[in-house]
Amino acid sequence: MNTSWLVETHGDPLGILQNTIKAIWEQLDLDAFMFAANGSSKPRLFTEWQQVGEINPFKPLMTQNTAKHVPEAIENFPDGRIGVLLKPCEMRALIKKGERENIPLDRLLTICADCLGTYPLEDYQWRADRKGNPERLAWESLHFARQGGIASYRFRSACQSCRTPVAQEANLNFGVIGLPVRRKILVQSQDPQVIDRLGGALPLSENDQTLMEQRDIIISKILQRGSQTRQRLGDSLESILPKDLEALMLQFEQCGECRECFNNCPLCTADYPAKDEHGSYLREDVKEWMVSCAGCGMCEQACPNHLPLVTIFSMIREQLIQSIQPTC
Repeated sequence: MNTSWLVETHGDPLGILQNTIKAIWEQLDLDAFMFAANGSSKPRLFTEWQQVGEINPFKPLMTQNTAKHVPEAIENFPDGRIGVLLKPCEMRALIKKGERENIPLDRLLTICADCLGTYPLEDYQWRADRKGNPERLAWESLHFARQGGIASYRFRSACQSCRTPVAQEANLNFGVIGLPVRRKILVQSQDPQVIDRLGGALPLSENDQTLMEQRDIIISKILQRGSQTRQRLGDSLESILPKDLEALMLQFEQCGECRECFNNCPLCTADYPAKDEHGSYLREDVKEWMVSCAGCGMCEQACPNHLPLVTIFSMIREQLIQSIQPTC
């Protein structure tokens, strides 16, 4: 059963999130915690809870998918338990990665926060320089959380067409979309251990049905906007995009041995699509990759040819999912 709390923030939603993670870290005696610190673009392992002040999941930047680094973290602590902070697309990738690579996800405490969107790296750096402080960009995103974020056209195409930016499926989820974050944020969990530890540790407010209904409305609008964006991008690029799986495989062959999209995909770290004796990628491997796609956009971000891979993969993924759905 999912347990939810509306938590009073007293003007400091990030501080509430950090303190909640600190409490969980201490009470569950985690050996380490993985997250992308404020001054780093790559997720790192931290072993002291005092470093929790470096956590900021609302930083509008994502240069690597944290799920890609989880197996290495588990290997570093073979007998311990690790916390990991994820964006929703990273959470989706981790679940798929666990299924494909037999990763012991029960060794993890997963924490996920609503994503308010991320900028391309160059745009982020430009905006951070203009603001004079990168942290102001995160606060800017939070300021517009109640409206569902700032103008999405500023973000990476993966964020513009995101299937869902909502935190879910983790051991502990933080919700900010559609909520007045200077007053309240949402905390949810299905993990009995987490529920037991947090039950008396959070500054809870009364359950506000109006706020929850408002959140649902904003989320619905965001999902509709993402669907419309995917359709619009697909329509605008239809004449130049691979239209099906076979055409996509041909595109990969034309890319030669680049493989930057594979190298940066969290699902291909240890399981690249294989080739046959003629040098062509195996259809079933590419199909499985497409269906499993988490939509994080790391492939497109790394592509030296600047191919619109997010749009391509989204279109073909939807075709494949429709083809494998049972008919009534």
